[in-house]
Amino acid sequence: MLHKHSDEHRNPRILVHSHEEIPEVALLSSQLQKLSSDELTPTEVSLEETKRLANKYNIPKNGIKPELAYQLIHNELTLDGNPHLNLASFVNTFTTETAKRLVNENINKNLADNDEYPQLIEITQRCISILAEIWHCDPKNTPIGCSTTGSSEAVMLGGLAMKKRWEHKMQDKGKGFSKPNIVMSCACQVALEKFARYFEVECRLVPVSQESNYCLDPKILHEYVDENTIGVFVIMGTTYTGHLENVHNVSLALGEIEKKHPDWANLEIPIHVDGASGGFIVPFSYDRSQLEDVGLNQWCFNEPRVVSINTSSHKFGLTTPGLGWVLWKDESLLPSELRFRLKYLGGIEETFNLNFSRPGFQVIHQYFNFMSMGFNGYKEHFRKSIFVARAFSYGLLKSEKLKGHIDIVSCIHKKIENGSIPENVNDYLINYKDYSPGIPLVAFKLSNQFMESFPEIPQAIISSLLRARGWIIPNYPLPKSSDDSEHWEVLRVVFRTEMKLDLTQLLLFDIEMVLERLVKSYTRVVKHITDKKLSEETKRSFIYDMLLTLASPETALEDEESENEEHHEAVKERTKRNYRGTC
Repeated sequence: MLHKHSDEHRNPRILVHSHEEIPEVALLSSQLQKLSSDELTPTEVSLEETKRLANKYNIPKNGIKPELAYQLIHNELTLDGNPHLNLASFVNTFTTETAKRLVNENINKNLADNDEYPQLIEITQRCISILAEIWHCDPKNTPIGCSTTGSSEAVMLGGLAMKKRWEHKMQDKGKGFSKPNIVMSCACQVALEKFARYFEVECRLVPVSQESNYCLDPKILHEYVDENTIGVFVIMGTTYTGHLENVHNVSLALGEIEKKHPDWANLEIPIHVDGASGGFIVPFSYDRSQLEDVGLNQWCFNEPRVVSINTSSHKFGLTTPGLGWVLWKDESLLPSELRFRLKYLGGIEETFNLNFSRPGFQVIHQYFNFMSMGFNGYKEHFRKSIFVARAFSYGLLKSEKLKGHIDIVSCIHKKIENGSIPENVNDYLINYKDYSPGIPLVAFKLSNQFMESFPEIPQAIISSLLRARGWIIPNYPLPKSSDDSEHWEVLRVVFRTEMKLDLTQLLLFDIEMVLERLVKSYTRVVKHITDKKLSEETKRSFIYDMLLTLASPETALEDEESENEEHHEAVKERTKRNYRGTC
């Protein structure tokens, strides 16, 4: 995220200007920065330093005592949300006490320092080997990979390798290589687009549709792929709806395209799998037979066109934030000019990263998880999360208070055979193999039936009212589509470790309460304005604008003097946040 140092930060508002030595006032940041620890106790105020130290965006000339600095920062950070209730984020927010102890013991280790921390490097190697195994790398190949700062860096590295290999192909055939492009669905996370923009590759976004499950549609790939396509990003677990894109079908489509263009210098167009979420979920949660039933078995290195895969350890790898991985199925797929060889202790180490020094404790945390949980531990962990997500979907659809109000856009609650839901929620546990695979995520929206009855109630207000209860649930439009489904907005809940059945039930009750209040408020407002001599269009506009303003009060205040139509659009834009870059 970019930050500006503006006039607002140079001259911030100061709540208390008094110099009275009131202990409670001393906890305010404006007062704390007036303290000079060289000369004063934590409760004394330096009047001489007031002007220079009152701004918390400046470093104070004289610091304050460590315990007081801790208290200031600790108190301020309590204003952050409860991570357990942040259902927008995929990033893991739970760590065991044993893992924390291991993290704290290794918090100062630098992953780039091979000389000082050889055992840390060995543990990194073990993690690479484990990932190569669960992603079905052929024993005949020599997989190669590295840790990264999350999946964003991993995607960049995977894309760079494909670009360089494409350049080699074009050079070998005596063709130009100044106009590379990469293909991905509009449901991609923003990091995939960043790669294209940062490394001067044309980004070709394929629109999705309800028919394609909001995924990359192999049937229309021929409209986007050409000789200059360096590769295709395929997403295992989209951030919008949690669907798994079909790697094998994309591969088959690329083969058909190439058959029609045998003269291309660039044949065997590769696939990079973005497994930021699904890279952990799929191998541990779904066995071969389940994936075969939906044509998803060949999603990783068992698909010939897949050359590289990335994943995020700090999502479903269950580590602390800041760790990702990227692997190539064979070292021949990583061009030599991208590897940097470093000599140390008489040996040679190879690196391929965008940044060099980075914390090593996340890698240790990942290896700890592998060892302490094992394959079955991960499997059981994810099965529970997926069950809770399915139970939540079941509750939304079966609740007497919500009946007919909700449509679910995600898929994991549906039977593979016919798309139905069970009569009893326990069937999700008993016959879990009968239901669609995906990541533990539920994307839902107000039903067409509800919107026809209450067209003036904006869906965004549900997110805002739930926030008052502590829940952070995003409301955002679906990706660009070929069937106008991008005009739909969805609410999304990610089911991480700590989202157990008890919390899920409370969330369900709160959604029921919010919708009940909205309907009652709507009814009262309609009754209030019925007697007024207003046109039907004006009445509806009034109700919609009032409720939308409640959903985003900050914009309402900022835009108070604008024209009604401009105000309406500004508020609407505020409530339609794009979560393509959600972490």
